[in-house]
Amino acid sequence: MAANPLEPNPARDAKIRAKAEELWKADGAPHCGPQTYLEQASEIIGMEENPNAGEIPVKDLPDPEFADTQVEDARIQENLGEFPERLTDQGDRDHFPEKENERNAQ
Repeated sequence: MAANPLEPNPARDAKIRAKAEELWKADGAPHCGPQTYLEQASEIIGMEENPNAGEIPVKDLPDPEFADTQVEDARIQENLGEFPERLTDQGDRDHFPEKENERNAQ
């Protein structure tokens, strides 16, 4: 198991400083100096030390025979059966314009 990254570790700090200088030189040694790259170097060293950090273990994978099977999203089933000529939950109104003689009859 890796050591706690929050505890002081001179060897790790030396690796971070070396990586920061490497990044600084790779950028063309800008005026800001290698100390500007310390945070980025710390993140890179952390990823190198813990390559599996942040992975979510997957336990129940589907059978390989179903790998190419496409599954429809269940949310599309919500509006099945609603037809434009009927009243729906979309404002409970007809979706077609009224004819002029129907408007005058009301």
